[in-house]
Amino acid sequence: MSEHPTFGEFVLGLEGLAILRSWMTDPATVKARSKMIAEIVRQLEKPPWSNAIEGMERTTITGYAEWATTYDNSSSPPILAEQPIVRSLITNHPVGKALDAACGTGRHAEYLASLGHRVTGIDATSEMLEVAKAKVPGAKFELAELDSIPLPDDAIDLAVCSLSLTHCPNLIPPITELSRVIRPGGTLIISDVHPFLIMLGAHADYQLGQTTTRFVRNHAHQVSAYLSAFQEAGLNIVQCIEPLYGDQEISAGNLGRQIEDLHLDGLMEVAEKGIPIVIIWELQKGA
Repeated sequence: MSEHPTFGEFVLGLEGLAILRSWMTDPATVKARSKMIAEIVRQLEKPPWSNAIEGMERTTITGYAEWATTYDNSSSPPILAEQPIVRSLITNHPVGKALDAACGTGRHAEYLASLGHRVTGIDATSEMLEVAKAKVPGAKFELAELDSIPLPDDAIDLAVCSLSLTHCPNLIPPITELSRVIRPGGTLIISDVHPFLIMLGAHADYQLGQTTTRFVRNHAHQVSAYLSAFQEAGLNIVQCIEPLYGDQEISAGNLGRQIEDLHLDGLMEVAEKGIPIVIIWELQKGA
């Protein structure tokens, strides 16, 4: 048996989640999933169940530096869920000075620029910024942390911060700094991996080669923590959107595709479909 967690052990965890979600309402599913667990346990020392998942944790900067060249080519269920919603929110606001905070490879900066916004992007990882600069040559990009944005007070009309605050142990410093650079009446759009999903073990994972998995840790910030940070930073909630796992998100992840190939009686659908995947906030800075 591998010293690393195995594919079979991951599937057993999903089977357990499927049982818990069906516990009181669907006894037939509970029985079927229990039988599947027994079958998998009998084969845990055989491929594909014995295949090791060699996950190694990276810091935010190191991880995203390694990920930069393949980030735009990877299938990310959270991005699939949040990008259409974030873009629809962006289009509701007039063209002006925009900030893509923790911009990564510049996917939101590119969209903002396509609409005519004058875009600044910041990120803590120089390798990500190099990709963004090539993608959006008309934007201004700077190496900076979320809690130290190199812009004056009230400089931005619209700011976007996507799938990044979950890497911060404390929400208050970055949200306070984002609010500082937005003008009174300006807008901040935040997306993050949903805390419920993080509590189930979701982290920002990526592949190096065919068999090596790395991840950057996500911190589960409860909704109350966001609310407290918004209040302290003088931000008013316009709306909160919580898209759920659907068919496209289930089939996008690497392990999800492997599980579907094994035809485990719709395991991914029973375990994950309908679970909140991201949380998206539209906020306005008070006068």
